[in-house]
Amino acid sequence: MIEFFYHDGIQKEIVDLERRFRTIRQGLASFERLCEVQFNPTQPKQVIAPAKLHRVTQNDIWTLWKTELVIPNSGLRPNQWPRVWFVVKGDMIAFLCISSHVDNYNDEDISNLAISRVSDFF
Repeated sequence: MIEFFYHDGIQKEIVDLERRFRTIRQGLASFERLCEVQFNPTQPKQVIAPAKLHRVTQNDIWTLWKTELVIPNSGLRPNQWPRVWFVVKGDMIAFLCISSHVDNYNDEDISNLAISRVSDFF
């Protein structure tokens, strides 16, 4: 069983996005279920398409990923779905950052923010 953690920073970002996308928490819950299969430490199975899952960086301890978060009934096109950055270490997954292209974020800035937030967990 995988344990999920949410950084305090992403909690605030989720609340901000929830004002525009009321079903964002449903999207996160669905994504957690996918992660339980994709990142299962004993029997992983690919359920997230390689084109949708991007490894940002890794070291001997953890791997930082980003992906598009599908938000049900949001009216967004796939290229508008928010991106979520998360780190995987064994049977632990920590969600670090979330941002939307609607907000015109800088990918490198958010990746650096995610890397800085990893140290709060590992």
